[in-house]
Amino acid sequence: MPPLKIFACTSYGPHTALTGGRLRRDNVLAALVRRGHTIDRLDVPARPGVRSALAAGRLALTSSFRDRARRADVVLLGDVFCLPMMPVLRQIGCKTVVDLVDSPYRLVGAAPRVTVGQWVSASAQAAQLLPVMQGLLPMADGVTYISAEDRDVDAARVCALPPALVVPNGVQSDLFDVTLTTPPDEGYLAWLADWTYAPNRESYAWFVDEVAPLLSDDVLTKVRTFGAGDPRRSRNGDENGQRVHRLVTHAGFVDPLSAVYNGARGIVAPVVRGAGVNNKVLEPLAVGRPVVTTAVGTRGLPPTITAHLRVGATGDGFASAMLDLLAKPFDEAEAFSARTAVASLSWDTAGEAMEGALHAALAVANPV
Repeated sequence: MPPLKIFACTSYGPHTALTGGRLRRDNVLAALVRRGHTIDRLDVPARPGVRSALAAGRLALTSSFRDRARRADVVLLGDVFCLPMMPVLRQIGCKTVVDLVDSPYRLVGAAPRVTVGQWVSASAQAAQLLPVMQGLLPMADGVTYISAEDRDVDAARVCALPPALVVPNGVQSDLFDVTLTTPPDEGYLAWLADWTYAPNRESYAWFVDEVAPLLSDDVLTKVRTFGAGDPRRSRNGDENGQRVHRLVTHAGFVDPLSAVYNGARGIVAPVVRGAGVNNKVLEPLAVGRPVVTTAVGTRGLPPTITAHLRVGATGDGFASAMLDLLAKPFDEAEAFSARTAVASLSWDTAGEAMEGALHAALAVANPV
């Protein structure tokens, strides 16, 4: 395919934490560069959310934005919060692909609605989807998702969804260079997440209420959380929350990832709601560490990968899977097999898929 000049806009720039959202944007763009394309990157200077959406709309009104868009062969909007740029891009005739990654309808639909505050928040998010998904998104020439499931959810709800393709996530390539080692017997159970992200805090609350009461103090002391923010602060006002706060260690953000996995006996990923395919489930398999997750954590993964995961769909099932992981000796053959299963999930593969989506958008006829 011929090289392209790509104007890429995203809310996930260097001003944001090095989370899964930012890693996808950084790695997909880097893969496109390796494939010979030229990237002109614009990072919206606001945290992903309402603020970055407003900032994106303001940036689109500047002459600099228009000039950069006109110089490109195709525009890549890297997240849903960049969609306020669409009216200007449509006006000046720019071919545009939107990398939604996950289905906003799926994510909002799974939001908790137990308390009045949660119901109000979920209802407000659902209302915001109407102009964004039914008004702005159909202006694009293409849209990409992280899984076929996400694509299908939106296809059933968006009246005029642009041509939609799947661009899968990749696994950090240097993790495959890590020598497979036997986990330390006294190693921790690592739990990696961006704790400033609401769905991850919801997962923590589920663990506190449904899983932790079924585990002994000794087991809970083996759990160690990693990532931006401290989840324990979100649930410290009741007996269950105080117990977990006292027993679980929070290590904060640690780089490189291999350092986290080297000291881990295994990985826990009690995902109850979230975006896309969870790299927190895939990456440990690349370094040969066993993983306990939920049914949600396996979403979008093929059977060849889910066969290597311990899955607990309920609190009782998750607690049992954790105990099983701790009780069984390390299986070197299984670790190697799990690494092999995720070996095809490279960022270069994702870059190739995105390249195809960009060229497909260029082939879409302009609206009359």
